[in-house]
Amino acid sequence: MSLRVNDMQAKSGLRSGKTMSLLASVIVALSIAVPAQASDTIPQSLIISYRTPPAGRPGLLSTLHRQLIPRLQDLHAKGKLAHYRVLFSRLVDANTWDALVILEFQNQAQAASWQAIDAQTPAGLDAKSLTGISTVESTVSDCIGSGGQLSGGLDPIYMVIPYDYFVPTSDYINYIRSYVEPQTNCWIKAGALNAYHIYTARYAAGRSWMSLLLLAYHGDDGLEQRNAVVAATRKTLATNAEWAARAHGKEHVRTEKAAMIADMIAGN
Repeated sequence: MSLRVNDMQAKSGLRSGKTMSLLASVIVALSIAVPAQASDTIPQSLIISYRTPPAGRPGLLSTLHRQLIPRLQDLHAKGKLAHYRVLFSRLVDANTWDALVILEFQNQAQAASWQAIDAQTPAGLDAKSLTGISTVESTVSDCIGSGGQLSGGLDPIYMVIPYDYFVPTSDYINYIRSYVEPQTNCWIKAGALNAYHIYTARYAAGRSWMSLLLLAYHGDDGLEQRNAVVAATRKTLATNAEWAARAHGKEHVRTEKAAMIADMIAGN
């Protein structure tokens, strides 16, 4: 009887040991497969749009040069801001922004530095300057794609295109990889485009855009080539079955909003 009990206990202990070993393996696998949800090293972007009545555009441009740009230069010099770009639209358009600022943070400490400024001077401007601005929108974003180099050659002319999308963000990123980036990379090779950046809003509900495409064209000549280069690129890519399928179904993925043409008045 004691031998049977001992034998049963031994088998039970063996099964228990195997179970614990299996659980430990699962836990280790999960810890490798699932990245941390919050990390101080994950970059994030903040995109701020400023809108003013048409008569206020000269004043806004002056304010950006006198107040905001020196703040951004100081933050960057002190290592509190990774990158920044300040764009000003070429023409007045009451339906969209007049100035767009893109801030890039490498860690939470850099983001906190801007938050401290924003708490005292919203959007980096003093109270008097803000009275002339009708709308400010700050959108926490992630850069999901980029290519090319901004430095060197002619000063870039920006085309900024906002989108809304109707699919899960992961599916939208796949769409960007398989449909959008093959085109933008070809535009760079053709010499019309210097660089591009693609952003998605982290908290998109109720925002004026869910995704933003920034195209830095190779000066005015590059922008003038846009239509011809787009047509030639799409003709070439149409021979790729996966790209062609994406092209035919893109209206079910996203909708394009009004594009803006802008000059970069400051950046690094």
